[in-house]
Amino acid sequence: MHARWQLPGGVWLLLPVVALWPLWQWSASRLFDGSDDPFGILALLALLLLLGRERARLLPAPRPSWLLGALLLSACATFSAAAWPMLLRAALGVCAVMAGIQALRQPAQPRLAWFGLAVLALPLLASLQFFLGYPLRVITAEVSSWLLQLGGVAVERRGSTLQVAGQLVMVDAPCSGIQMIWVAYFTAFFSAAWWRVSDGSLLRRLPLLGALVLVGNILRNSVLVMLESGQWQGAPWLHEGVGLLVFAVVCLLVLRLMAGAPQAASPAQALQGVQALPGRPLLLAAFAGLACWPLLGEQASAGAPQTSFVEWPQQFEGRPLQPLALSEVEQRFAAGFPGAIARFDDGERLLSLRHVTRPSRKLHPAADCYRALGFVIERISLQRRVGNPGLQRCFTARDGQSVQRVCEYIEDAAGQSFTDTSAWYWAALSGRSAGPWLAVTTATVITAQTR
Repeated sequence: MHARWQLPGGVWLLLPVVALWPLWQWSASRLFDGSDDPFGILALLALLLLLGRERARLLPAPRPSWLLGALLLSACATFSAAAWPMLLRAALGVCAVMAGIQALRQPAQPRLAWFGLAVLALPLLASLQFFLGYPLRVITAEVSSWLLQLGGVAVERRGSTLQVAGQLVMVDAPCSGIQMIWVAYFTAFFSAAWWRVSDGSLLRRLPLLGALVLVGNILRNSVLVMLESGQWQGAPWLHEGVGLLVFAVVCLLVLRLMAGAPQAASPAQALQGVQALPGRPLLLAAFAGLACWPLLGEQASAGAPQTSFVEWPQQFEGRPLQPLALSEVEQRFAAGFPGAIARFDDGERLLSLRHVTRPSRKLHPAADCYRALGFVIERISLQRRVGNPGLQRCFTARDGQSVQRVCEYIEDAAGQSFTDTSAWYWAALSGRSAGPWLAVTTATVITAQTR
């Protein structure tokens, strides 16, 4: 019986991977649908590289404690489908896979960097931008305004927007520093894993990384504000050049920080004496059951469509609205939306109206939706609304068939408007904005390809 269940170590490593296949299917769709930057692929490749480097030192059989941890994490990720969002379940899933890897690694080896890379392999950036983007942009804009005022520039902050010499300069999503944070922590985790930096040393350096990124992002934003407002003159490529330069400097400083950290001892070879793994058939059956569970409970995962009645406007900016049917994709999205969605045509523009009843991550920015449809987003700016003192966020969306000018804003029950979904979310969550809210997106076709 013992010989029958003496499986190679790599088979045990694949068990949590196979058991959690719905999570990897969701992650892949998020990484490649265009709505999120696919940075996670880089973290996944880094993990595979690290695993390949250590394959000669892997144990011939897994350590029971870590394999049991992989099973428990897999079970939590599988059975929490009705209660937790997919991203949180996927985070549990990658931790389960990492626990399986640690079961085959030798004891006393650093683990924190490996787990950090596994989390970075998830489609995180869009969610981080939604929840943390606005607070980080406000901090960046505030400190940038202090620096510019010290330099004698007349500047005033309004939310995440700076008014420089009467001109509005938007501190938009790229200026939040979310991408720089991802790159900095990826550099830290990969270099720490490669150099086998001890977990304690890495943990003590993580707060320093955050401060380093914040300082670098503030300096970058201050220079870009001067360029965008016309206070400084420069070539068009200087905008991108400044960003790349700051990215490179931050990464070099992160590498310098990791290079000076104490390292753990490198294992010479794989241990031969490993504790016997009990209950092998039961473990195999448990992982197989987890893999089959989503197929058995698939019908319970679909949300019921929203049936609440919403009285949509008859006119918009003085033009009558003609209702349009929702597309198949919009109907699926509306099934789990906290409110209602409708489409209209005013004769010149297509309007998408979303009636929202509570703060929710499901109120996506229009730019994310257009990217997911294959459009290239250009010329992002703030503009005044027609007949209203509020602002709207506009951009040009271009694909192989048409060029559209898209504008969007969110308005609350008191008439207060927001141009940024992250700003709206925090205002709604903190009670500074009362619902229900109406998210308005207008799309005007500038040019259309004819055949």
